[in-house]
Order: sequence, then C-alpha cells, then structure tokens
Amino acid sequence: MTGVEIGLWSLVGILTLIWLGLHVSIALALTSFVGIWALRDSPQYAARMMALATRESISSYLFGVVPLFVLMGLVVSRADIGRDTFDVANRALGRLKGGLGMATVGANAVFAAITGISIASAAVFAKVAVPEMTRIGHTARFATGVVAGSSVLGMLIPPSLLLILYGILS
Repeated sequence: MTGVEIGLWSLVGILTLIWLGLHVSIALALTSFVGIWALRDSPQYAARMMALATRESISSYLFGVVPLFVLMGLVVSRADIGRDTFDVANRALGRLKGGLGMATVGANAVFAAITGISIASAAVFAKVAVPEMTRIGHTARFATGVVAGSSVLGMLIPPSLLLILYGILS
C-alpha cells in the first residue's frame, strides 16, 4: 500500500474506533501505531516511535504546566477557597448597591488568578455565587451572567494557561 492509502485507512480506522465508543486518545494512539507499522513494516519501529512521541510530549514545558494548573484548580475547589474568597469579598462589598455582583467579580478574579483556568472559576462560582445571588433576589439569568462574564478574567491575570501558551508560541 502507498502512504496515501495507509493515511486514508487510518482516517477510516480512527473514525470507526471513535464511533464504536473508544476514547479519542486511545483511538489516536492505536491508529498511529498501526499506521506506522504499516508504513515501516516493523512493529518494533512503531513502538519506538510511539514511546519517543510520548516522552517528547510529556517533557514539553507546556504539557508539564497544564496538568499542574488543573491540579491546583482541583485542590483549590476541594478546599472551598472559592467560597472563602467570595465570603471575604461579600463582606467588603456587600453593603454597596450591586455589591454582591461586585463581590462575585472580585472573588472570581482572585480565584482565577490562583488557578489560572477560567473553567475552574466558572464551575466553582456557579455553585457558590449563583445560589447566593438568587437567594437575595437576583434572577438566575443575571447571576449566571455575572459568573460567566467574570470567570474569563482568569485568562487575563498571570499566570494563566493562555498567557503561558502565548509565551511559548512567541
């Protein structure tokens, strides 16, 4: 078979594996292994190439940082630091008109700066701030909008994954 035919069969194979319910990462690895094996006619060469690609991607700075930020987000959310920062911001700004919304934005910015991931901030404050804001009379739509709008602040406050990615790419 030619390289183009192997590529087309690999594409069909990966789509079939994904359609059958195999995880995308496993389908990619399996298809890559079989494709390299078919191209070079050597399973040992395919195994070496897969090991080399795995080691190189893990040793990359970006792939070392991303799991650590995700781990930090998990630790911070499990430790209820999001609720604590929200309580502090609410005590400071709660008496002002719109203070609970400002407290949500401020606490969300602090939390996002700690974790570096906007999704983690949105997940935590959807559980913390939205019920509190609806309890005092804000609509759920408004409360969700405040949380969604302020959770993207995490991308702008260093160290964020987006800024690390920009730094590596530039």
